[in-house]
Amino acid sequence: MDLVLAKVTQKGQMTIPQELRHMLGVEPGDFVTLRPLMGGLFLSKASVSSHVEPTDVLRRLVVTLGKEAESRGIRDDADLDAVIEDIQQRVYQESYGG
Repeated sequence: MDLVLAKVTQKGQMTIPQELRHMLGVEPGDFVTLRPLMGGLFLSKASVSSHVEPTDVLRRLVVTLGKEAESRGIRDDADLDAVIEDIQQRVYQESYGG
């Protein structure tokens, strides 16, 4: 998927583009998690029920992401920065042929 832009309003709100909502399975009334990640945001659909606190869901997501990063050999911010930079360059090359 190509990069997608979303404009932030004066109230700090933004609309998640329809294509991304469909891809994530996000529907009106659903919750999403936002996690700061190397100068950007990681957004994912959150499963929240009346029996589960949103902070518990976020904590579980962070632990799961940490384990996944470790299994892929990402041990620190520098490793993650390198992966992000590689992906950004690949997307740019695919999009603009440069």
